[in-house]
Amino acid sequence: MKKLIAFNWKMHPNKLKDVEGVLMAFDGVDIDLDTYEIAIAPPAVYLPLISSVFYELKADISLALQNCSWEHEGALTGELSAEMGKNFGIDYVIVGHSERRTYFGETDEMVNAKAKAVLGAGIMAPIICVGESLTIRNKGKAAIRQHIKKQVIGAMKNLTSDKVVTNKRVIFAYEPIWAIGTGKAATPEQAVEVIAYIKEVIEANYKLSGVRVLYGGSVNAKNIMEFVGQDAIDGALVGGASVDKKELKNILKKLHS
Repeated sequence: MKKLIAFNWKMHPNKLKDVEGVLMAFDGVDIDLDTYEIAIAPPAVYLPLISSVFYELKADISLALQNCSWEHEGALTGELSAEMGKNFGIDYVIVGHSERRTYFGETDEMVNAKAKAVLGAGIMAPIICVGESLTIRNKGKAAIRQHIKKQVIGAMKNLTSDKVVTNKRVIFAYEPIWAIGTGKAATPEQAVEVIAYIKEVIEANYKLSGVRVLYGGSVNAKNIMEFVGQDAIDGALVGGASVDKKELKNILKKLHS
């Protein structure tokens, strides 16, 4: 299965010209698409523009939403449904990102409901984010595992009752909160240890083997291959570095064919 490199733009950039500038990082880069799948999760308002630019560049890039509602439709001002994303050819939806959990109070139950909504919309797959705080990490291995297991079990509740849920339809991203936007990434060894445990929990509880688990947290051009080069790590969720044109270009060059 290909390694997934997902670029999460978060709430950047503010100007259309900057969007176009970042997208030009993809022009002329020969990515090894036999090994890697590339996805970009921009602010939703930019999806039509980005879709058209990639069409002109003949770039084989998947599109993703950064979030969605757990409802299919309704009087929910400001929300987007997974079905709406499907209209734009969305392949992935990030759910449960640590920033959503921290700033918007998203719980494991809400993350589970959103994952169900994504799977229920059809061909899309949720990228379910889990990860521990620095406080939990400092308590040691047992505390980390307890927290991660709780998040994984909470996110997966009743998902496997649907026969369409296969190892290709559910993706996880391990994003240690202490590494998000701090410039201090986990070591590859730390990432591999937790990712291996996530896979162990999924296989033991849901009989799903081969589920892809990405690493996210201060990934940049200098360290991306340290993570995606690990057999246990199935890709990367890249944040701030993906909206810096020069840094993004350098990341893409690392993924060359």
